[in-house]
Amino acid sequence: MADLGKLQGGFAQALADPHAVPAAAQLLTGDAAIAEDRLAIYRGNALANARKALSGAYPVINRLVGDEFFEGLAREYQRRFHSRSGDLNEYGDAFAGFLESFPPVRELPYLPDVARLEWAVHRAHYAADVQAFDVARLAAVAPARQADLRFRFNPAVSVLASRYPVDRIWDVNQPGFAGEASVDIDAGPRQMMVVRPRFRVQVRRLSFGGYGWIDAAARGRPLAQALEAALEIDAGFDLGDTLAMLIADNAIIDIE
Repeated sequence: MADLGKLQGGFAQALADPHAVPAAAQLLTGDAAIAEDRLAIYRGNALANARKALSGAYPVINRLVGDEFFEGLAREYQRRFHSRSGDLNEYGDAFAGFLESFPPVRELPYLPDVARLEWAVHRAHYAADVQAFDVARLAAVAPARQADLRFRFNPAVSVLASRYPVDRIWDVNQPGFAGEASVDIDAGPRQMMVVRPRFRVQVRRLSFGGYGWIDAAARGRPLAQALEAALEIDAGFDLGDTLAMLIADNAIIDIE
């Protein structure tokens, strides 16, 4: 009898690669031809699940490239990246990096950043609910100690930067969008925050300074250091406006 590790490894490989099926079938009891047929059924189900999970996390990518091409992307991604969790909502975290290294999409250089935005939206949708921040706690901090404040952010929050207007691409490809759908791909770089204020995920466009401050603060830097990072990028950065936006969006949930 094959040891468990070898059996599991062979089975997993057969689900991703049809060429590995004959070797995996030899590890199973019974008729090898029947085992190969059954492995093919498992492989089809695994691919269908991967396709469904990826299309759920990346509906805009699916729409941009079309169903047939996305099917090929899902097949190749599933071959290279196996699920590491029993929750299929966690499958697809490496998709943006996969797109960067996949030659057939090189003519769509913005696609990996669209994928990064979609994964942030996907994560935000499934992030745990949190209690709203008590603004009185911030107001009660003595002025002499404010520079050392560190902010804890809602787990739904992500900040992203891109050379392309991926927020616009994402927006015009949302269900029910009825406005002007054109996108100027050369419109310049964008900075964005993904947040879920209540029940619906939002993509906020940020100023250079706003992006710099939120990115630094979310990495654990104290208020004064995050402010320095923002002002280096944008001398006109307004911390008050940014904090007001973050509190209104329930993006800040605690201070230290």
